[in-house]
This record gives sequence, C-alpha cells and structure tokens, in this order.
Amino acid sequence: MKILIIHQYYLFPGQPGSLRFNEMARMWSERGHQVSVIAGNLNYSTGASIARSRGRWVLRERDGKVNVLRCHVPASYTRSYLGRMWAFFAFTLSAATAALSVPRPDVIIATSPPLLTAIPGWIVARMRGRRVPWVFEIRDLWPESAVTTGVLSASSLLTRVLYAIERWACRSADRVNVLTPAFREDIVRRGLANPEDIVFVPNGADVEFFKPGSRDNPMRHELGWGDRIVVLYAGAHGRANCLRQLVDVADRLRDRREILIACVGDGPERGLLSAQVQCRGLTNIRVHGPQPKERMPDIVNACDMGIAVLQNTPTFRTVYPNKIFDYMACAKPTVLAIDGVARELVCNEAAAGVYAEPENAEAIAAAIRGLADDPQARQVMGERGRRWVVEHAGRIALAERYLGILEGLACPPAGPRRGWSHRVKLRLKHGLDRIAACFALVLVAPLIVILALLVRIKLGAPIFFRQERPGHGARSFRIIKFRTMRAGAGTDAERMTHFGAFLRRTSLDELPELWNVVRGEMSLVGPRPLLMEYLDRYTAKQARRHEMKPGVTGWAQVNGRNAISWQDKLALDVWYIDHWSLWLDVKIVFLTLWHVAHRTGINAPGEVTMPEFKGSPADNLKPKTMQTR
Repeated sequence: MKILIIHQYYLFPGQPGSLRFNEMARMWSERGHQVSVIAGNLNYSTGASIARSRGRWVLRERDGKVNVLRCHVPASYTRSYLGRMWAFFAFTLSAATAALSVPRPDVIIATSPPLLTAIPGWIVARMRGRRVPWVFEIRDLWPESAVTTGVLSASSLLTRVLYAIERWACRSADRVNVLTPAFREDIVRRGLANPEDIVFVPNGADVEFFKPGSRDNPMRHELGWGDRIVVLYAGAHGRANCLRQLVDVADRLRDRREILIACVGDGPERGLLSAQVQCRGLTNIRVHGPQPKERMPDIVNACDMGIAVLQNTPTFRTVYPNKIFDYMACAKPTVLAIDGVARELVCNEAAAGVYAEPENAEAIAAAIRGLADDPQARQVMGERGRRWVVEHAGRIALAERYLGILEGLACPPAGPRRGWSHRVKLRLKHGLDRIAACFALVLVAPLIVILALLVRIKLGAPIFFRQERPGHGARSFRIIKFRTMRAGAGTDAERMTHFGAFLRRTSLDELPELWNVVRGEMSLVGPRPLLMEYLDRYTAKQARRHEMKPGVTGWAQVNGRNAISWQDKLALDVWYIDHWSLWLDVKIVFLTLWHVAHRTGINAPGEVTMPEFKGSPADNLKPKTMQTR
C-alpha cells in the first residue's frame, strides 16, 4: 500500500520534538508499505532551514525506507505570529506542488496544525484522476486554540476563513482522526463530521525507547542537577504553554533549595523565559534549551517528577500533551496543571499524578511540595503510569491500529453482497432503534436518576464509566455505562463491590447505553462492543462482527453471554451478521428480558465477567487488513 503523509513538522533525524509520525512511518515502511512524507524544511528548534534545502522549492531525501519531500517554509516562521501565518501559507503552496509530483498514493493523511495541510491533502485525493481516500487528523483544535490564546481575534475575517476551512476539511475527508475523546465531542457538537466517520488514534509513547532507568545517570551530572529533587518540564516553549507560571512557582519555592525546576525544549518564548528567570534572580529554575531526542530518555529518568502546564483556557481541557506519556513511560509521576481530559487520564484513569489548577502558582507549588516530601507516593504513581502506558498507549499498538484504519479505507474488504431491500431494512432498524431508545430513556429516567445517586453514594465520583470502544466498521466511539468498580489499583475482582455486582447481575449498569443508541453509535441489538485492543487479535471471520453497529444486547448474550468461550461468542456474533432480520431482533429482545430475569451467563467460571481475549488459534492466518473496516 502507498501511504502519503502531509505533516509540516515531520522531524529531521536526531531533531528534538514529537516523533509520532516519524515512528509510525518507520513502522509502516518496515511492514512493506511505501511511505512518503511531505514536510517542511525548517529545523523548528533553531528556526533555520537545513543547508541542503536552501534555494530549493522541494528537496527529496530518504529517512531510512521513508521517502521525504522537504518543502520550502519561509524563515519568517520564528519572527512573529504574522510571519508564522505567512509561513503556513507558503508551506501550503510548496506542499501542493510536491503533492502533485508524488506517485498516486492509495491513502493520504493530512495532519493539523497547521490547518492548511488539508488543502494539499485534498488536492492529491481529488485532483489526480481516481478518487483517493484521505484522513484529516486533528492534533489541536484550530483555529479555536489561536483564538483562546489571544493569537487571533474571534471576530476577524481571518478567523472566520479558518473556521470555514476547518469545517470543509472535516466534511470532505473520508475519516477524521482525533487525538482525544474531547476533540471528538467538540467536532460532533459543532456538526463538522458524522460520528461514524471519526476515529481515535491518540498520542502515546515508544515504551522501548522511553523506559525506566537509573536516576543517578551521567545526564543528571552533566546538567548540574546534583542531589536536588528535579521537576522536569520537557516540551515546547510557546505562548500556549504559558511557562511564566513555572517562574512564579519557582519564586514560591525559594525556601525549598533542594527542589529544582528544569525546562528542556525550545520555542518562541524561551528567550523571554530565560529573561524572567534572570530578572528575578532565581536559582531554582533552569532553562536548558533543546536536547537531541536520543538524550531525552536519560533526561526524563534523571528527574524525580515531570510537570505539564498550559494556559487556563477551555480549549486546553480537550488535549493530551505528549510529554505526559513520556513521563509515565519512564515511571515518573506527573504534576498536571491542565484540566479536562488530561486530568481524567493522568490523575483518575492511570492514577499517575497530581492535579493543580492551571496558572495558580500557589496550587502548583503545593503539589510539587507534596510529591517532593513523599518519595513512596512518587514511586507508586510512577509504576502505575508505566503500567498504564504499556497497556493502553504503546506506539507500536497505536501504529497498528492506525494502519488498520488506512487499510480499511484503501482496500475495503468485500463482505456478502446485499441488495437494496437489505439496506432499506437496515435504515429502518436504525430509525426504530433511536425511536425505541428515546421512549425507553423517558420511561426509565426515574430509575436512572436513582441508580446514579446510589452509585455516587456507594462508589463516589465519577458516576459513569466511559471508554473508547470499536463500533460499526471498527470506528471508535465512547460507550457510557454505570460504574461498578472502585477506582484505583487491583484486579477486577478486588475492585468489584456488592452493589456493582448487583448492577451487573441485573444488567442495570447498561441502561446509560441507551444514550449511545440515541446518538446513532449503537443499536439495541447487535454484537456487543468489546475493547479497542482486541481489533488486531481477530481472525478475518471474527472481524466481520463490525459489519453492523454494536448492540446493547445481542445473539451471543442470549446464547450463553459470558459463560461461553470467546470463540463461541464471536462465532455467534458473525452468525447474527449473516442471518440478521428485524424479526430476529425482536426475538433477541424478548430472550434478553428472560435471561436478565433469570440472571444467566453473567460471568465465566472464576471471573468477574470474562477473561481477556488473547486471540484465536487461527489468529496467525488473519491478514492485517482485517484489523478494521
């Protein structure tokens, strides 16, 4: 498969910064795919173009097996925000030229910001004869981020034009990939894309590159940290990062000489940050500047805790800064001065850090003091973070998931041929699902309120359990259920409460999924939505379970539920796909009521529900193209 990536910030070998697409392009090319990247020719750490590209509109080079086209970006990029806007526009022109010169790809990714990368992506996808599927990736909400940080005026003509481009890009792309669930919610709320066209492949960490190591390594001595407790900020030094708050924090930690804040990275605000440190005469904060990527694991391992900060604006409650994954991969706890989804992930889901209000220097300083005084808490949080990243955010698994999405677009598998009557019946099914779910929500609303209060009293916050699950075509959506387990570490059996077990026995924990049905993400009847990590473990036949929307109940649920083997359960899902009818759905609904009343098949022997699905004996026969559809 020929994959084209349009990414202005694709890094040069050894350049510091986010390696997300460098790593994915390398992995995909090693799998035998032909990967080309259209990128800028600036070194964004120094603001200068590489010598070999000067005077050239497009430079062709190789990064291992990856074909890279370095396109002209004006040096005005680092001079001012107006200069940066001009640089974005110029890259759009040079990238469009390069896009027309590459061999026709099978699938395209255009990743934003900058938002204008969507234009060369669309040109290749729609103006080269045969239509090519393309993915518009949103790493940050633009132009909303620029508006909330004060870079752009909300009422300006430029801002309105950028919002129009964002809307056009989301609606014209075949898929929109988002890096956080909050991005998805924002896009759906504004009607920019259909929910079924949005996929979720987040940031993550290279858990083999970033892994726990010695704290007292040569890097600690080279940077002059000595025996101090080091709080590391590793990342961009831009306006959105609001690093002046670290200066304020250092000012409030003058009495703790053993604590040092170390800043590693680069950006337009680095000079101002150094000037503020010098002006206040602070010796407990250091600005080290950019570091080569090969040094970063040792730098992270040499610190005692990481810190992530952003401006205190609503937009930044939707982002996961990439640095938090690197901290967790090295088993370092995180002081998180970012609210929203990052707080939910780091402090609640992974339990790998402490939260402090953004731009509140007193609160951030207090959080640092607390961790500095509790080395055991630092160790426990670090271990939790490492375990969470390995299980959920390893770059290899994410690259495989992304590749499955691309293969599903480029080479959609041919299922059984269905006539027009089948398609009409499916539309009728989805319409009836939504109508029935609306009525059901009204009828059970008092029960839902009572259960929510009981969950809050017996289990605490949050009341609902939300998780990304694969839906129709293996596209992700966020399922919502009542929480049944206590938060924190431990096995499912250890965290399960008597009240939670009651909710599961009676299937009352599933009631909030009616909202997923109303939103069109689920059906009342269909294969149950399993975990995202199971996608690459299915056989080609088992993967067909995603040919229909997942259901609140299903054929497997009324034929053994969790008391049967995974192979039997998945075989029943595929049987349902092949034999579906409206009358079968009616039958399943009535059988579900009978089974719930008799509480059958709730769990596998010796398990709270089911053991983890590890794959089928025939898994090695499954082609990788069947990971998703």
